[in-house]
Amino acid sequence: MKKLRKVLALLLVAVFLVSALAACGKKDNKDQKTDDKGSQTQDDKKDDTNDKQDDSNTGDDSQGDDQAAGDGWSWPLPEKKELSIWLWWTNEYANDPNELKGIQKIEENTNVHVNWVTVLNTEAKEKFGLLMASGDYPDILRSAESYYTGGLVQACNDGVIYDLTEYIPQYMPTYQALRASSEKLEKDTVTDDGRMVGVYTIASNNGVVEGERVWDGLCIRQDWLDALSLPTPVTIQDWHDVLKAFKDNYNCEAPLLIGATNGYDVCHNFLSAYGVLGSFYNDNGTVKYGPLEDGYKQWVQLFRDWYAEGLIDPNFISNDAAFTGSAEYLGTGRAGAAANIWGLTADTYKTQGYTTEEDYFLAGVTAPVLNEGDTPQIGYAMSELTKETLCITTNCKDIELACRYLDYWYTEECMFLDSLGIEGESYTDDGDGTYSFTDQLKELVTNGTYPSLSTAVAAEYTMSTSDFGLYNWAMFDPMYEGMRTLEAYDAWDKASYDLMLPPCMTMTEDETIKYGNLFTSIETLVQENTVKFITGSKPMEEYDAFVQELYNYGIEECIGYKQAALDRYNAR
Repeated sequence: MKKLRKVLALLLVAVFLVSALAACGKKDNKDQKTDDKGSQTQDDKKDDTNDKQDDSNTGDDSQGDDQAAGDGWSWPLPEKKELSIWLWWTNEYANDPNELKGIQKIEENTNVHVNWVTVLNTEAKEKFGLLMASGDYPDILRSAESYYTGGLVQACNDGVIYDLTEYIPQYMPTYQALRASSEKLEKDTVTDDGRMVGVYTIASNNGVVEGERVWDGLCIRQDWLDALSLPTPVTIQDWHDVLKAFKDNYNCEAPLLIGATNGYDVCHNFLSAYGVLGSFYNDNGTVKYGPLEDGYKQWVQLFRDWYAEGLIDPNFISNDAAFTGSAEYLGTGRAGAAANIWGLTADTYKTQGYTTEEDYFLAGVTAPVLNEGDTPQIGYAMSELTKETLCITTNCKDIELACRYLDYWYTEECMFLDSLGIEGESYTDDGDGTYSFTDQLKELVTNGTYPSLSTAVAAEYTMSTSDFGLYNWAMFDPMYEGMRTLEAYDAWDKASYDLMLPPCMTMTEDETIKYGNLFTSIETLVQENTVKFITGSKPMEEYDAFVQELYNYGIEECIGYKQAALDRYNAR
């Protein structure tokens, strides 16, 4: 039970830190609306949408009072208003966002009560499908692009959500100003045809628009390096020598912990040294697929050699090497290096009792290169300016209120409430651009109420894992005040992201369906064969036949869909 409690605590920290990865146009099927007791056709739905849009421009609805109209809009509203918002929700300490003190303060500041329609992350796809089938949508949806086939564009074309192109300039001045502050933001927050069908979370450093720092990368036992008088590895050859030294001197069973997919799916740290990624990547405007390229084959041969030497986990096929799973290895001396996130480095492992070694320390390491002097690449960046979306459904009867309320979430006042909590109660302004948590909040950790500051602020005050509005990634700094955890930033931020495809490029509904029908089998084929080549159960002489099989499965067609999406994005 003790070990279980530690793992659960780590998992909560990981969930809080990961913040739901950027999702700008993903797949998943929606159910069609069929109900023989008065179901609407898509044409009927579009007619209703047009009626609602016409009604929203009249003075006959609930948004017509003087204080809450046009340029005279101000907070709080003179009368209580209500909105409904659908989102996935993971918080074992709060059943509903309205239990959080920061959210309560937001309601006080706006006089808008939100009826949150929450679902578990693991059930979000299924629940979203049922929601679409019912036709009974809440006013606002979070991350609909992750679940609606064809993304937000198709949802708008189908009459499920509003086209906000005319409403955002009129009713969302704060969001519009933030968009205008960055050429990239202006590009990422519109569709290929120039419409605004949703509003995007915008990343900031305490309110200043700035891409989020990279929180994921390689970690290594720095105390072992110091004891062996070894420098931080830079090249692939350096890594070989360090891992061999770890194995010879510390008898660790997994000098490098990778997991069944970690070696080529999480961060692509070693793959990128060969100029490729594990899936689709951008080669100066041309979309390529890593496993087709010679660089992927070189990486497979490298890990095949390291596997034979005992330098990578011999049980990587079954072992979980991602995030919390790595604690059982990195935290106990069974592994010397792995991919990790900065919230689960040395200080956390000590706090959770995985190690009692006084000198124990994990250091962040820049992605390796093939030759010294090469520019390190990385295959997954968290530095995108835009993240999850919010969209307004055509069931919303007060589109101005919905827009104005969402716009409030882009103010600094709201940003601090949903990232650090309430000033003077949970945090203080240090006056030099930095912030600290109060002794009152820290006491909740020292008295055992919560395992960490990140858990305490999420459980008591903020909905930060939902990434609404103006997202403040700098909120993590005071959580690790006085700890060495943040040093990993310096290493991970040195990598380039030139190989990455733009996360906000989108495929059409037709492309998404055809791509999905092909790529599921291709992805399985790649994963299964990669494991076989690395473990030696399949000879490298069969690699070319494996590549030909990818062509037979339709990989060229998939590349074509990605290329079309990239070309449209570049033309925005």
